[in-house]
Amino acid sequence: MHRMNIRYPETEMEKSRKRLESAYRFESPDRVPVLLGIEARYLLEEREVTFAEYFSDPKTQLIHQLENIKWRIENIPDDWFTKPILSISPDFQNVTNASGCGCEIYWQENETPQSVQRLSTIDEMIHYELPDWRSTLWAKRLDWYWEMKKLVQDVDVMLNGDHVPLHVTAGINADSPFMSAVELAGAHFYHWMLEAPEDCHRFLGKITDRYIEVETEYRRMSGRPMNDGLNYSDDSAQVISLEQYREFCVPIGKRMYETFGCERHDGRMMHLCGRNVHLHESLLNDLHITMLTGYGSGNAPKEMLMLAGKVVLHGNVDPMTLYQGTPSEIEQETLNVLETLGPYGGVILGDGFNVVPGTDIVNLEILRKTSQRFGVPKRKSTSV
Repeated sequence: MHRMNIRYPETEMEKSRKRLESAYRFESPDRVPVLLGIEARYLLEEREVTFAEYFSDPKTQLIHQLENIKWRIENIPDDWFTKPILSISPDFQNVTNASGCGCEIYWQENETPQSVQRLSTIDEMIHYELPDWRSTLWAKRLDWYWEMKKLVQDVDVMLNGDHVPLHVTAGINADSPFMSAVELAGAHFYHWMLEAPEDCHRFLGKITDRYIEVETEYRRMSGRPMNDGLNYSDDSAQVISLEQYREFCVPIGKRMYETFGCERHDGRMMHLCGRNVHLHESLLNDLHITMLTGYGSGNAPKEMLMLAGKVVLHGNVDPMTLYQGTPSEIEQETLNVLETLGPYGGVILGDGFNVVPGTDIVNLEILRKTSQRFGVPKRKSTSV
């Protein structure tokens, strides 16, 4: 049996929970909460574990995920840990959906896996058939889900000496059908949108059908309700215009949100880590997102005002500033977010997204300390 005891003040956990719940309701917490993008690549490096080992088998990954969580809770100075419950999920990073749509995957010893482009012409796209998803990482993720469900029966996790529940969750991945189309065709797909728009629409529709089929199966098998919210990402779409976004991305985004979304703060989440200011009108009025999470540091706080007070905003201190900036530079970026967006409510401090491996915890602590000094933001009207 694997045993693990996490040490963390339960009073701080409760404060973080209330702080985040206030932010989700656009109310005034005691300070603006902080959620940092601490992902596997940061945690594995800190623990001196390779990605090759992390991906080796479900039991090994289960143990490493638990040890990652313990390390994160005990070392990272933010508001991430809010309830005495731990959740894990089979993790193949950001290549799961690309594999599900037929990309080969290049696995590396010490880096995240990468998908391999496979389409080079419009004719190849037109005649491309998606593989049986049961031969892809979507199926492997489901297999590992069932295996992890068995393995957790032999794991004993405690918080300050008290037993805590351990949940195994499942889902395909947040990456959108548009992202998978770009993974399959590379930069060609942007040209094909101009040269063969109808063929691109059909291709995206085919991928979206498969997404819905597989996510529906995941939710059925895991007992998760269909309309329990959706974490969605359109990271490949920042380089296209608002008009193109509305033509190619909004229809499939609407289908995904209408199938799986809900009206909670996490019901229609969107992750866009690059520059996305030009898409805000569509995110707000076409897709009706409830939260923009991990939005990129390329978007100045003053450029976010269209969404301020209407959408929960999670971002956007530059990861490179956190990695190599001076304390005063980190503090100034943090204050810029707090002073500009804090008065509208619904703000969560973070990076934009995710924290560079090797970033000093002392630098990360500056966000929390700055938020503490800033205190409760003075509220402002959302009529901007």
